[in-house]
Amino acid sequence: MTALFRTPLLRLARASLGVLIIGAASPLVAQDGSLLANAANVAQNLQIESNETTFDDTLGIAKASGSVKIRYGQVVIEAEQAEFHQSTGKVYARDNVRVYKDGSIFTGQEIIYDTNTGEMTATDLRSSLAPLYYESGDLQVPTESTDMIEMGEAYFTTHDAADPNFRIRAKSMQIYPGDKIVMKGVKFYAGDTPIFWFPYLSQPLDDELGYYFVPGFSSPWGAFLLNQYGFMIGDHTLAQAHLDFRSERGIAGGIELKSQRFRNKRNYGRLNLYYANDQDPQSAYSGRTRKQEIDADRYRINFQHRVYLPGPEESTLYLDIDINKLSDQYFYEDFFPAEYRTDPQPDNILNLVKHNPWGTISLMGRFQLNDFFQTDERIELALDAIRTPIKDSGLFYTGYTTAGYLEESLGDERHRVLSDQRDLNQGYLDDLDSGVLTLNKGQLVDADGNVLEEDYDPQYSENILTQIEGLMNPRGYGRFDTYHEVLYPFDIGGVLNLVPKIGGGYSNYSSIDAPGIDSFDRSIFHAGVDTSMKFSKHYNDLYNRALGIDGILHVFQPYVNYSFVSTDEIGSRFTPIDRLTPTTRLRPIDLPMFTATDQISDWQIARVGTFNRFLTKRNGGTHNWLTLNSYFDHYIDDPEFDRNFSNFFNQVTWSPLPWLSARVDSQLPLFGEDMDFTENNSSLYFMPNDWFQFSVGYYFLDDHPFFRDSNLVSFSTYTRLSDQWGFSTVHRFEADDNTLEIQQYQIHKDLASWTASLGAIVRDNRGGEEEFGVLLSLTLKAFPKLTVPLDLEPGGGLD
Repeated sequence: MTALFRTPLLRLARASLGVLIIGAASPLVAQDGSLLANAANVAQNLQIESNETTFDDTLGIAKASGSVKIRYGQVVIEAEQAEFHQSTGKVYARDNVRVYKDGSIFTGQEIIYDTNTGEMTATDLRSSLAPLYYESGDLQVPTESTDMIEMGEAYFTTHDAADPNFRIRAKSMQIYPGDKIVMKGVKFYAGDTPIFWFPYLSQPLDDELGYYFVPGFSSPWGAFLLNQYGFMIGDHTLAQAHLDFRSERGIAGGIELKSQRFRNKRNYGRLNLYYANDQDPQSAYSGRTRKQEIDADRYRINFQHRVYLPGPEESTLYLDIDINKLSDQYFYEDFFPAEYRTDPQPDNILNLVKHNPWGTISLMGRFQLNDFFQTDERIELALDAIRTPIKDSGLFYTGYTTAGYLEESLGDERHRVLSDQRDLNQGYLDDLDSGVLTLNKGQLVDADGNVLEEDYDPQYSENILTQIEGLMNPRGYGRFDTYHEVLYPFDIGGVLNLVPKIGGGYSNYSSIDAPGIDSFDRSIFHAGVDTSMKFSKHYNDLYNRALGIDGILHVFQPYVNYSFVSTDEIGSRFTPIDRLTPTTRLRPIDLPMFTATDQISDWQIARVGTFNRFLTKRNGGTHNWLTLNSYFDHYIDDPEFDRNFSNFFNQVTWSPLPWLSARVDSQLPLFGEDMDFTENNSSLYFMPNDWFQFSVGYYFLDDHPFFRDSNLVSFSTYTRLSDQWGFSTVHRFEADDNTLEIQQYQIHKDLASWTASLGAIVRDNRGGEEEFGVLLSLTLKAFPKLTVPLDLEPGGGLD
């Protein structure tokens, strides 16, 4: 039955149910005028619905019972019994209480909610704050003046179950949303069994904070335990301390500092210090023994940062810093193999940049901080103008100007290898002249009749010595280089798009650090045109749910890009620094994109291709169902080799469904040129059902003039054995030399709030010792890593 009351304080809220408090009555008297005014404001916005409601005019108390629902702003309180005290603005709710506040649900037997401050106190309360579920016998929730949730006897878990398989119980707990949990008198439970106790513990909610460890075994490291503890320094710097043990290498450790200002930018705001006293520095990660002596004291110092000037606010003037100092050239390979595979020779650069609407001005310095790496050093001032319209003429301008000094230094290891080759070949020639060595039917023979070289020709040693001399000679020069280009995009009939372009440049080389070469200059002329057409056709009736097709739009775009360059030839005695490097890909034919500045030569090239896109409707938008880009270069004047045509390239991506995708990137020698190598790089991902998925990768390279042949197949699988168990594999096989490079097997167990994995890996290092490893990982789902921080001193230590 619904009770409806009309008093000086109450007005009927709805004809069907409830009452609404709308104003203050004369019987209410308060000495504090602000309290009375606030109470009146609360009363006007608080709505009570219940089966039975009474109001005491004298005391200013509204009582409700039976399916009580109280609304105040965005807060909803549900209970079996409730009272609202107008003088204090507090709601007292009892029996099966639920409070909906700020997207969270609080449940308990008794909750007091203060409508004036937003403070809430409770007994036997349960709630959640993603990813945590917590329970407390005494709780105070955030108010307008604090975000902290404070509890008495409490526990929390990340396992969303009536009987969680792990939990942490504390005598007192403070939760700072988005920051951390601070607990005193802490016990860790596995089920109902206590396993750890700490007098004080601080648990960060950030996945990069706290303690995590990685145990395992591998043949290069032996048994290992990698430990990391993350903590905040103030509110601006994340610190991650490392202490690692490798049974074959010893103890190592360091600290990494990350600026929270550049939290999502890996290349800025980072300082990484790491030191290892290596017990076996002569052993390579592959198992081989190094001939070169390596010091046992090994380290890395990495500093990447961006400093805005004058700062601290972001501005268009800034200094980028990238400093990487290593103890030796093998440090990354031995201790950080993943980084070694992606960046084996880290750079050292300072770059002062000024951004403008039309482009950038920069002053860049690159220097050789690690003498064992071959690198170029330079100080260079550059002005780069982006494509900018020239008023309303329809013309666009782009260009660049650079001026600086460059030099290249051989690394210590490269210098040692070249010196050994020089001494060996010079020794052969000297010993032949002195009669110590003799030639007998093409064999190089010593005085004892031992054959040192088969099919030896002294001219070969002389050629080698000439090449080594050129490589070991110092190289450096000053360079001024400028290039400017004008473009005029337009279309004909809305079908044919053309972008003709014409440009010119000038370069001057001076202070050349090489014998017999004076200063010289060169001029560059470039002209070209980009042409394309676009046709499209709709197939609205084409539908196939199994292949993810909901209508097809086919867009067909043929294109021809033509480029002509004429420049002065640079003599063969000049050793360029910004030079071409071997690649399987086509060179850029847009001159501003051509970075091998010192090896620009005459060319005349037409890049011919077609670009096909098949689009379908997906999730209210447009989805690229299939794309195919096919192209080749026709060399009217080849700048590198005597070719008429390049290989024929195909780039295909197919993504019909979320559980099926494929990619093919290939080139074939269809035109019968001398450089008729073949390359194919493909991948396939397929999940045929809800318990099995696999991916296949294939790389094939044959008859390339610079790179070794490869016929590489990679295959990975994941099989869901049950709701809790899974099994995964990874294999990589090089068919060119029949080497199974990698075998990896892992079994996974879902522990509700945890995921445990136990795996083994075998790696064939071709000639070195076979690498074997075992890895155990235990991951807390709510936190990406196992996180148990040990901040044991309240009010001090690690925050």
